Amino acid sequence: MSGAPHIQSRAYSREAARLRLYILSILIDIAVLAVAFAFANLLVIGQFGGQPGKPHGLIMFAMITPVYILIAIKGGVYGIRTIGQGRASAWSALFALGQAVMLMFIIIYFGKIAEKLSRLTLAVGLAISAFGLAWIRGLTDRIALGIVGETPHLTVLIEDGVPFDAAPAAEVIDVIDARAAGLDPTCHDAAMAARLSALVGTAERIVVSCDGDRMDAWGIALASLSARAEILVPEMRRFVPAKVGQFAEHPTIVVASGPLEFRDRLLKRLFDIVASIAAILLFSPVLAAATIAVKLSGPGPVFFRQARLGRDAAPFQIYKFRTMHDAMTDADASQLTQKNDARVTRIGDFLRRTSIDELPQLFNVLIGDMSIVGPRPHAPAARAADSLYWEVDRRYWARHCIKPGMTGLAQVRGHRGPTDKHEDLVNRLQSDLEYVTNWSIWRDLRIIAATLRVLAHDNAF
Repeated sequence: MSGAPHIQSRAYSREAARLRLYILSILIDIAVLAVAFAFANLLVIGQFGGQPGKPHGLIMFAMITPVYILIAIKGGVYGIRTIGQGRASAWSALFALGQAVMLMFIIIYFGKIAEKLSRLTLAVGLAISAFGLAWIRGLTDRIALGIVGETPHLTVLIEDGVPFDAAPAAEVIDVIDARAAGLDPTCHDAAMAARLSALVGTAERIVVSCDGDRMDAWGIALASLSARAEILVPEMRRFVPAKVGQFAEHPTIVVASGPLEFRDRLLKRLFDIVASIAAILLFSPVLAAATIAVKLSGPGPVFFRQARLGRDAAPFQIYKFRTMHDAMTDADASQLTQKNDARVTRIGDFLRRTSIDELPQLFNVLIGDMSIVGPRPHAPAARAADSLYWEVDRRYWARHCIKPGMTGLAQVRGHRGPTDKHEDLVNRLQSDLEYVTNWSIWRDLRIIAATLRVLAHDNAF
């Protein structure tokens, strides 16, 4: 059995390893296509250069490769799930190549450049490419195992009073005794969520073995995780068609699956990096002016830092311009800001009404704590009326399976400001869960555009 210190001591980073695997797999395929078309040029023409007036093989490679890579990424050719699936991965790669070729033919036809191409060089290059892409899957498999380890699907088994008596699964990287580790799923507070996040932070899959009367509690607790989460149900072995998951030949009920595939998380992260850098450069005069204004508004730091709940309900420090008198700042957010709040400075009131106080969060986005778009991060002590947020609605933790955002669906719908009533939180939560369930990069772009219309808002104080 092992606890949090053992898991946290692992140098392995699932996201970093998967990113390295993703990039390396793409580079290997690019190299295969480059060699294939260069060799085709050599076979057909007898040299690496082209014939007079006709593009050589490497130009054909440059035409088809970007299209192939984009289709392959969309088709799931790359990633941790392809490890050990050499034949299926090869067919996926060939299918992506076929689609890229068809699209290339359309471009050639409408571009009226068919007569300029060496058809034989193209045909030989595609034939060698197809063989190379299929053959290289085995090598990629071996390289992938060297990057991510011998177990491609990293799994943590949590035993909550019910030891798993079957033979240990090869893919399990840790077995956690919930009670020894201080995990109590019936305690739905921020400390419990943070402890669970720290214990399973490197896992792709969480499997819980517990008594039936604790399944509901675990279902709520696991909803905050970005990993796939399941509960073992041994009784379901007699109902094989009813099982929805499997662990070491034992059926499980999947209670959480994470909203985004790895390639979606990668796309969202790349967008966040580009957008945050661009926004920091664009708003640098505003950031500089706000820094000077806050400094002149009175004693105290320019920036206000506060613990908020991030992805997997793990705490992080959020950055904002300080808008309150230094002696009156509320680091725990135990008292939400009200309209005409005496704690807010005159400069702070302007920064809040124009949402300029939120601009330092661009640095939170850049370092990876936040996203440009996502559910707004809450402080652990925040309340709706007299109840902590997670006491109001049992679905609350499910919003933490994705990175929090500077703006979100709830904000563009006008659900911002104080949470004086339970309904104020429920309205936001409903929008957050809708966003988590139906994420797309196009929806992020629409939310960003809609945010520009509500930067100044009656409830922004």
